[in-house]
Amino acid sequence: MSKKIKILSAILVFWVALFISGEWWHSFPKVRFNLSLKVTSQKEGIDSILNQAMSSYLLPGVSVAIVQDGSVSYLNAFGYENLETKDSLTVESQILAASVSKLFTALGVASVFQNREIISAAYVSSLGVGERIKSSSVAKRSFQDLLSHQSGVRDKNFSEMIFSFSKSQNLNEWGVEFLENGAKYQTDSIAYNYADSNYDFLGFLLSRSENLDFDSLLQRNILIPSGMVNSKFLTAWPIEENGVTGYQKTFLWKRLAPKRIRFPILPSPSSGLLTTTKDMSLAMVHLLRGEMGVYQKALNWLTIEENGIPLGFQKTQINGSEWIGHFGSQAGYSSLLFYSRETKTGIFLFANARDKEDFRIAIASQIISYISP
Repeated sequence: MSKKIKILSAILVFWVALFISGEWWHSFPKVRFNLSLKVTSQKEGIDSILNQAMSSYLLPGVSVAIVQDGSVSYLNAFGYENLETKDSLTVESQILAASVSKLFTALGVASVFQNREIISAAYVSSLGVGERIKSSSVAKRSFQDLLSHQSGVRDKNFSEMIFSFSKSQNLNEWGVEFLENGAKYQTDSIAYNYADSNYDFLGFLLSRSENLDFDSLLQRNILIPSGMVNSKFLTAWPIEENGVTGYQKTFLWKRLAPKRIRFPILPSPSSGLLTTTKDMSLAMVHLLRGEMGVYQKALNWLTIEENGIPLGFQKTQINGSEWIGHFGSQAGYSSLLFYSRETKTGIFLFANARDKEDFRIAIASQIISYISP
């Protein structure tokens, strides 16, 4: 018995040593930058905050856009797209917006449907795009239900994901399968239940109703009109091996290991927007311009409550004020886009690092506190 215990202990020690060695070998050292102690302008002040945040939160790269009083007041990026190639992250680097993508899907749905005089309270079945939809379990759910995550629709759970070995599906294939198995992924509850499937299904419906692929629809109705000419919803991933890589902290060491996304659906209306920090600054300009912004009609269609928060937009408190927008977090990528009509300010932040410490809201709060009069 003693001999067996020794053998098992030796095997265990061997595997632990192998894990520790492998984690070290496949990870990257902490990114360090020289901090500027001299601050003579608002830009240099924000630069300093971001440099300090990179060191504090172990961020490979971070980029920020700030809009104030209708124009871009700050636009900058630090660090690396990829720690192996040492390519610099810039404001024109193509980055993944993760769930911030939902804002643009919501605006796209609103733009198309308001032109067709379809209201947000209309049932899915009212689109008239096939008997399969009319007979599905989601037929009597409204667009408002889907946009507000109150449709009863759920995502696959952990065990379902573990035993799913299928390759990425295109949006149309996924939508057809969802209609066939909708009852399996839907309950009768209309309680709030955050699920990417709500927005992926909305994207499928939009594409079917207009008989045009989802990315082209969003390009035509939302992205290009607002000047976001370097943004698109991905139809293939990865776009290139040396693109922006996501990272997460290693288990034991103060180091960083790659953490990449696998998209089960392409294009993904819920999380598949590939954009740039510069493009997102233009989006915020239009979100804050009111009637002068190209999104205003869509925002009016989405706004059904007295609190003025459009469907699909989240709200959060930053330094005592209410801001609306969305958080994005997927694999090794994190982002946020929030704006305040009261202060006429918007902020977009991206980092190619997994956020387990709420660093997005902490950095945003520090920057907003710094720029507030």
